[in-house]
Amino acid sequence: SYPFSKKIKFLKCAICFCQFNNVFNTPKVLQCKHTFCLECLARMNVKSTQPDTIQCPLCRAYTPLPNLGLPTLANDSTVLSYLPAAMQHVYSIRFNRNKGKLQVKRVPSSAPALTQTVSQTLDVGNPAGLEGHQGRDGGRERSLLITVLQTPLCKAFIMSLVAILIVVLTITIIFINKK
Repeated sequence: SYPFSKKIKFLKCAICFCQFNNVFNTPKVLQCKHTFCLECLARMNVKSTQPDTIQCPLCRAYTPLPNLGLPTLANDSTVLSYLPAAMQHVYSIRFNRNKGKLQVKRVPSSAPALTQTVSQTLDVGNPAGLEGHQGRDGGRERSLLITVLQTPLCKAFIMSLVAILIVVLTITIIFINKK
C-alpha cells in the first residue's frame, strides 16, 4: 500500500501530471513497465516518425504497438484499482493517427453521462510530416521557418547570435569613432 503523498504522484501521468481516469487519460503501461496516460502516448505517437512503436520518455525503451493500435496497449490495473469505483471500467477508445484524434468508440448504457463531463473526441495534433499542410478543418499553413524558429534550441541560438552581433557592432562603432 502507498502512503497518501506517493499515492497522489502514482495516480498522475509523469508527462502531463494530469490524474489518470478511464477515458483519454487511461493509464497505459509500456513493456518497460512505465505508465503514462493514453492522451500523452497519442501525442507522442502522432509526432513520431515511427508510428508502430512508442519510445518511453523515461528510459527510452521501445514498445511495439499492438495490431489494433495504441488504445489496445495494456492498462495499468494497479493504477486503475486506486481510482474511484465508477472509474474502474475503461471506455473503448479509438485512435485515428492520420487525423490526430482520440475518440470514444462506445459508451456503455450503465455508464454515467460521459458527454456531460468529457468530450467524445480529443485532438492530439497533426501527424509527423503534416504540420505545414492545411487540414480539412481549415487549419493555417505553417512555414518551415516558423516551425524551426519556435524550437527552444533555435530560439537560444538566435538570441545568442543577436547578442554577438550587438557586441561586434558596438566594438566597430567605438573603433570607428576613435579614428
